[in-house]
Amino acid sequence: MKGLIIYSSKTGNTKRMAEKIYEVLKKEHLMTIKDIRNTPNIKNYDFILLGAWIDRGTLEPKTLKFLKTIEDKKLGLFATLGAMPDSEHGRNVIKNLEDLLNNRDSLGQYICPGLVDPKMIEKLRGITGLVVPKKIKEKMIETSLKSREATEEELLKSANYFAENIKQLAN
Repeated sequence: MKGLIIYSSKTGNTKRMAEKIYEVLKKEHLMTIKDIRNTPNIKNYDFILLGAWIDRGTLEPKTLKFLKTIEDKKLGLFATLGAMPDSEHGRNVIKNLEDLLNNRDSLGQYICPGLVDPKMIEKLRGITGLVVPKKIKEKMIETSLKSREATEEELLKSANYFAENIKQLAN
């Protein structure tokens, strides 16, 4: 099968995840990997894995816009976020990604932790109580400061997840 991995990465977290998925899948499939800024024509691919960093609980805007252009393709979503996948925010992100795959030929979704951009933490510190309540702002900053890059093991799990789902679809 011929597959395409497209990713949007702000700080390199999602790029690392995309590269690990590519590394594993290229052993069994004819794979192409592209930054979302250099996306090829998608019609020649059997499946697409679309990855992004998380913004406000869902895929960042450029990736969401691109997602709307994908029709009649086997599709999987992957993402990195500043919170842990098993946190309340992580569970909400998983649900949001699952919702984006409704009524599609889904290969599933997978999220890994990612280090929050220090510039974003500084922006959060500058937000006034009128925009975001103080308690929520403090929690966002605390979570951001605790964020971390995904481990090699976590990245490999994401790649194996998609490898297995693609294999099942091929059978």
